[in-house]
Amino acid sequence: MEEYLLDPDRHIKVEHAFNIREIGGYPTRDGQTTKWQRFLRSDGLHQLHEADMQVLLDYGVRRIVDLRMPMELESSPNVFSGSELVDYRHRSFLDPAVLRKLEQEPVQDRTHLRADRGYRAWLDSSQPLIRDILVSLSDEDAGVALYHCSGGKDRTGLVTALLLGLVGVADDLIAADYALTARYNINSTLKPPESDIHNWQDYEAAYCPPVVMQEVLEHLKQSYGGAPDYVRHIGVTNDQVERLQCQLLA
Repeated sequence: MEEYLLDPDRHIKVEHAFNIREIGGYPTRDGQTTKWQRFLRSDGLHQLHEADMQVLLDYGVRRIVDLRMPMELESSPNVFSGSELVDYRHRSFLDPAVLRKLEQEPVQDRTHLRADRGYRAWLDSSQPLIRDILVSLSDEDAGVALYHCSGGKDRTGLVTALLLGLVGVADDLIAADYALTARYNINSTLKPPESDIHNWQDYEAAYCPPVVMQEVLEHLKQSYGGAPDYVRHIGVTNDQVERLQCQLLA
């Protein structure tokens, strides 16, 4: 599996963001492969300098879908929000009211019980918002689409899971792609980890263990029939699903 995860083309290196990654090059259950230079998943772009922005433009990024909530945009504006070179779209993944409710739940560890009190609730309660995100990504254009939240792990990880699940990437590989964030965000100076996090393995265990995403994928199967059925359930049309699948597959 590591030959896919650690492909030298997977991580897009810039100076002021840490977790910009390709979702291309992953095999599907039916023998196809996800397309390179179509979708990038990312952490926040608000600290990018001009040279960083140019790296993304040179890579072909022409659409950016910002998954953050309005308050995050106010405090950390996206550097591409006023650009004439990309199609910038703000599509919040979370309803603030849903988030406030979740934050009132007791927390037992640093993963915040995301599999059952976070991620599952997000997928169940934010369906119109998630539909709008996927519809925005389904719109055809000639460039690369980048979607991102703040850390490139939670909201971005769920969108990635839906996209990869839509074309039949295996669950264990989707979960491993989610956990791959640890290798890159351990180096982030934007939000340093706690003092007992010494390496990416510690970071993964504390913040993004693959079992969390595996349980989310199981929730999608048990409650909706799987990622493709969930995507249609929330209102993404068959034509839009087909466009996403065509864009995702080489």
